Parts: sequence; structure tokens; C-alpha cells
Amino acid sequence: MMRVLLPLSAALLLGSCAGSDNTTNRSVWVEDGPPVNCINLNQVRSFRVVDDRTIDFERNRNQAWRNNLPMRCSGLSFGQKIRHHSRTSQLCSFDTITPVSMGGGSSGQRCQLGQFQPIKRVPAPETKPAG
Repeated sequence: MMRVLLPLSAALLLGSCAGSDNTTNRSVWVEDGPPVNCINLNQVRSFRVVDDRTIDFERNRNQAWRNNLPMRCSGLSFGQKIRHHSRTSQLCSFDTITPVSMGGGSSGQRCQLGQFQPIKRVPAPETKPAG
């Protein structure tokens, strides 16, 4: 089974939001438990290609799974669509993905997934101004 996954919208890519008092509240992603070999596709709302070796599969606004591919995936770049190759309702570390070009075609290169590291969004630690 092949499916094309669409990247997150630009609004979801922002890691910060403006507060009511004109300050900016920032958040960061941190690990949230041990890595797993498979995730249920019906729990994946969207995904975000971070770079040629990292893909975040979003469960909701504050939870995701980070997949660090075992090797660089040629043709995979930030914000790109991917096609996954899974024969079940799960996406597993032994499954592969293929980068999808702007025209909708695939690059032809299949890249193996790694384990899925659960991550969660937390408020960034506040930094005190210098001086």
C-alpha cells in the first residue's frame, strides 16, 4: 500500500505564539518515553520533514514521533511530501518512504525508516537578558 503524506501547514511549523501581554511564549520538543518500532497510521495527523534524515510524525499539536532515518535520504528536504510503503495499518522501522517531487512523481529512491521516538512540546526555558 502506498500513500502520499502531506506536510504540516506553515502555521503548525511555528514553534512560538504571541501571548496576550505582547511577549512571545516559545516551546521546544523533548523526548517522551522510549523509542518504538511501529506507530498506528490512524494516529498520524500530519508530518514534517525536518531534513534529509529526520521526519516528525504529528499525533496532535503537542505530541509527535520523531523518526531518525538510519541513513541520509537523497532527495528528502525540509517541507517535502513523502510516500510511505506499508502493507498494514502501521508504519514501522522496517518500512520505507520515497520523497515526492513538486510535480507529484517520486524520486525513485526508497529510504528505510528508523525507530519512532515519542516527543512532546513543552515551554522553552526562559532566558534572562544579559546585563
